[in-house]
Amino acid sequence: MDGFLNINKPRGLTSFDVIRKLRKILKIRKMGHSGNLDPGATGVLVIGVNKGTRFLEYIFNLEKEYVATIQLGILTDTLDMDGNILEEKEVPTITQSELEAVLEEFIGEIEQVPPSYSAIKKEGKRLYELAREGVFVVPKARKVYIHSIELLEFNRDSFKIQVVCSSGTYIRSLARDIALRFNTYGCVKNLVRTRIGHFKIENSIDLENEEEIKKALIPVGEGLSFMASVTITNNSSFYFRNGNRVPQSAIIKRSHDARSFSLVRVFDQSRDFLGVGMLKWDGVYPKKVLTS
Repeated sequence: MDGFLNINKPRGLTSFDVIRKLRKILKIRKMGHSGNLDPGATGVLVIGVNKGTRFLEYIFNLEKEYVATIQLGILTDTLDMDGNILEEKEVPTITQSELEAVLEEFIGEIEQVPPSYSAIKKEGKRLYELAREGVFVVPKARKVYIHSIELLEFNRDSFKIQVVCSSGTYIRSLARDIALRFNTYGCVKNLVRTRIGHFKIENSIDLENEEEIKKALIPVGEGLSFMASVTITNNSSFYFRNGNRVPQSAIIKRSHDARSFSLVRVFDQSRDFLGVGMLKWDGVYPKKVLTS
């Protein structure tokens, strides 16, 4: 069993808790995930299984989509409602048009300071581990990209948004920063990750549905379908698997979106997935190979 699982993470579990449960269900040890999802959040968590774990790096960098409810007027240590309330502040009167104008300002490349409760490492320790020990570290600001923010619901002291963003974006930090524009506090009341790239929540499997999980494994080549593809001769597949360049003459088919100097999925004539390669003018070079 090599590939990916699209799991709908339930509330209250860490991403690694999900892996622990899946190991018991599938009787497989080698698993990893495509990026942490907060315990209080729900939604899409892509799990790599066996050899699929080697290709998670390509999933990790895909854009993310979230639906978040933001509570105004409250500051917590975790920047969500699962944390301890540190302070409360009056929420000024905000019109919908004023909020939409502020949301527009966050679209594009922005600098964002991640929460102190996060999976970022400092000297080998996760920041949330340090925070639980009473050591709060303010991470350095980092650049992230917000593709779009859509206002879904608007209330006097809360609102719901849909956010499409780059990997590494913290919605909890976004909630804090939006609220600051109105001189108040903000934290996440509810968060659902609805998509990672082409992995969508409507196609995800509930963690309690053990029988479906056993049948839901997505083959590695299919899981990387956002990449272009090339097909090489069966004779040249041996060389590709062993880390050698396959010349252009051995490429017998390519998808319409295959471009030079881009990563591509590589298949043999039997449509067996061989791995990921870099397509160049003189052939395709192995980057990560699915060993036979």
